[in-house]
Amino acid sequence: MVEFAQRLRVTIRDELASPAEFYQESLDLDRFRGSDRASPLAGYFASKYRGFGIDAVVPVGARALQFAVHELRDVFPNVPIVFALNAVPQLDTAALPGNVTGRFATASRYTPTLAMARALQPDAERIVVISGSGPSDSISASAVLSAVAAFGDTLPLTVLDGLTLNALLGKLHELSRRSIVIFANFREDRHGQVYEPLDIVGSMARASAAPIYTNLRSYVGEGFVGGSALSFDDEGAQTGRLIVRVLRRRPRERMPPVEVIGKSFVADWRQLQRWGLSEQRLPPGTEVVFREPTWWARHRTVILLALGIMSAQAFLIGSLLLERRRRKRAQFAAEESRRQVAHVGRVALISELGATISHELRQPLTAIRVNAQAGARLLADTPLDLSELREIFGDIVADDERAVAVIEGARKLLRKDEPAAVAVDLNQICRDAVHLLHHEAELRNARLGLALAPAPPMVVGDPVQLEQLVLNLALNGLEAASASKNGRFVVVSTASRGGRAEVAVHDSGPGIAADVQPRLFESFYSTKPEGLGLGLVIVRSIVERHGGRVDAENHSMGGAVFRVVLPAAIAPVLQDVQAGRYPFANDLGLPTLTRDTENR
Repeated sequence: MVEFAQRLRVTIRDELASPAEFYQESLDLDRFRGSDRASPLAGYFASKYRGFGIDAVVPVGARALQFAVHELRDVFPNVPIVFALNAVPQLDTAALPGNVTGRFATASRYTPTLAMARALQPDAERIVVISGSGPSDSISASAVLSAVAAFGDTLPLTVLDGLTLNALLGKLHELSRRSIVIFANFREDRHGQVYEPLDIVGSMARASAAPIYTNLRSYVGEGFVGGSALSFDDEGAQTGRLIVRVLRRRPRERMPPVEVIGKSFVADWRQLQRWGLSEQRLPPGTEVVFREPTWWARHRTVILLALGIMSAQAFLIGSLLLERRRRKRAQFAAEESRRQVAHVGRVALISELGATISHELRQPLTAIRVNAQAGARLLADTPLDLSELREIFGDIVADDERAVAVIEGARKLLRKDEPAAVAVDLNQICRDAVHLLHHEAELRNARLGLALAPAPPMVVGDPVQLEQLVLNLALNGLEAASASKNGRFVVVSTASRGGRAEVAVHDSGPGIAADVQPRLFESFYSTKPEGLGLGLVIVRSIVERHGGRVDAENHSMGGAVFRVVLPAAIAPVLQDVQAGRYPFANDLGLPTLTRDTENR
């Protein structure tokens, strides 16, 4: 009744355009028998529903239909009656009043179930019918026996009725495996004990030594194999649609005809496996329920999801590898481009230092010539002054080494060698750069000074690039100082602060204009008409490759200050560098100083 009533209400509410109210009464006439009970019940209905305007009465089962037709005709005169879950021979459709219609099962309702059982068990040796001792049990058992007779089966027939529940379970346990067991009904045992069949069919299925078949879908799932089973849920929907047709009749239109409940086969897949019954022998269109999904069906979503994730990961990994290869190529191309730019910058720097290099070479060469002439004159004297000759030849060697150093310094700047990673003393770098630029400072009538830290600030990097960095900043400072009308000076200083090494270049020029400040380190941007706009770009590139930063600001005392901050190389790092164990971050041989390395 729960399954039937719920679906009935849902169907009527869905089909009707207007709201519907439902009143449900349980007569319980199977438990409380006797015709004398019907009249008080009819009076109860008359008192309870007087003036309610009931539009339809739905009796469920044969006893409820009899009560509605005979006892309620004066309570609900001419109100349509739509019965449900009735079966022949309890129902005589020809004797129904004109205001009655409904749905019923024919007397042969067990025949399709028996045919299904015979198909599944072609080697069966006996047919066994389960029945209780109550009136409804006897009616159901008679319907099964009629189906067996109509089927024309010659198998021996056994009816298990008039037993207690425990005795019935014992009989079922003793059956042959080749028996076909048909459950008719079991609402009452021989002692009058009333049961709800749904509560005990599971016990019967577990006790039975042979498959059990039924014509009620509610029992499928409790251990019965199946059959031509009536579904209470489906009958609720079908009855609901019939009620809606009745309520929508035009005035004086006749009631819809009585409908016959159709066949609907169902089988429990678990019981087919339990008893070794072939699914191929089921009637066409049989609904197989409780089928255990295959390994693929159970895990299909997980497998597909895993395959999707793995495919996505493979695609992502491939894309990342491809992107990494492209990035490395781009990095290599960018690094090559930076090296070319740096080389061009050094060539331009050498061009700018041409006068300085010429002056530097002229001095030792002139000294060599003068010393050679003096030596030649001394050789003509007698006696020879060997001590003075030794001094002259020593000066010649020293001046030659000085000239070679000047040439080597220029050649070093012009070379396109791979960047090196060695321990570099920033004080010495600044001394060499200032030494190269002192003649340039004289030409510009400027003073070029040094303010070096007492302890040499050590860094790890390429000395050629670092010298180029200081030269570029100092040359820029000299050019800026040339525009000063008062004192012209450039000071190159070094310092060590908290694990950092600094190089600062302070000039006495006009400072950095506000509109120029944001664009100082842009490529090809220059405030000089003849400038290429690459000097500061090269400076920034060199600084970043050494893990540092470069800033520019106006000094409080006037002029501008360019400050380069690099990670200082502490003792353990210097030992690694000297031993060749310094870690390189990429294929170009450039060191990456991480924070952990700095704090080591």
